[in-house]
Amino acid sequence: MYHHIAELSDLAPLHNAAALRLIRTISEQLPTSIPLAFFDTSFHSTLPPHVRTYPISPARAQKNKLRKYGFHGLSYASILRHTSASLGKAKERVSIIALHLGSGASACAIRDGASLDTSMGITPLAGLPGATRSGSVDPSLVFHYTHNAGKPSRAASKELHVTRAEEILNKECGWKALAGTTDFGVVSEGRSEEARLAFDIFVDRVVGFVGSYFVKLGGRVDALVFAGGIGEKGAKLRREVVRAVECLGYGVDEGKNEAVGKGDEEGVVVEIGKEGCRRVLVVKTDEQSEMALGCMEVAGKIEAAK
Repeated sequence: MYHHIAELSDLAPLHNAAALRLIRTISEQLPTSIPLAFFDTSFHSTLPPHVRTYPISPARAQKNKLRKYGFHGLSYASILRHTSASLGKAKERVSIIALHLGSGASACAIRDGASLDTSMGITPLAGLPGATRSGSVDPSLVFHYTHNAGKPSRAASKELHVTRAEEILNKECGWKALAGTTDFGVVSEGRSEEARLAFDIFVDRVVGFVGSYFVKLGGRVDALVFAGGIGEKGAKLRREVVRAVECLGYGVDEGKNEAVGKGDEEGVVVEIGKEGCRRVLVVKTDEQSEMALGCMEVAGKIEAAK
């Protein structure tokens, strides 16, 4: 497992290097333990070829493993599980547009319980902007931004192969660059022109994916689902996104939307859609529980094999 993850480090240099150090340390300290790795990309293994394939040389793509992988899979698995239970439908019959909105943000079209498309790509950089990520931009932009784009970052090391371009787009962009803060709560308050612009950009990009995925799902959408730190806490963001897609049949109940997170008896799934409109939900995603469930499943298989 360690060597498999190491081979993929160049695809996620900012994440895998730290994970490898942790795995190595645990293996040294607990040599008899069974290490299990849960990949955020696994949920998106159902992406169809025309979605996961980039229009580049097929031979080069296969050699270098260049394709859309998608991320936040553990979160989407949790969102799907909770939404399915809330709707009273089997997961295999649930189709939703799920938004995992946090410092790292993504969107996912789920059709009949399987990932049909997602905004992140070969790395988490593609798609929506975040606290420090640019999201999708013209690929040539970074070469106009700096002449050192292809050179190693000062943060690069033997284990961490990071170029200056990757560092800029992952660590020096997003609302940190636009508004001078990584706190979306401050951005949402809109006390400065820069903060208002950052907020409007984020709403615009989210709405773009909602519209695209609504079409890809053929309008057969059981719910529009907000999750993640910002998705769960950002009443203003939810309101503006839903207002922007009212043409698709969505509407937000202002009272329910503002009340999210303020009730002691609030469940994992909260409905905030306006009566008579398409369903809009807020789901408290739980990636740790998804991994725990995965561990229980593996433990059951090991026990059964004895």
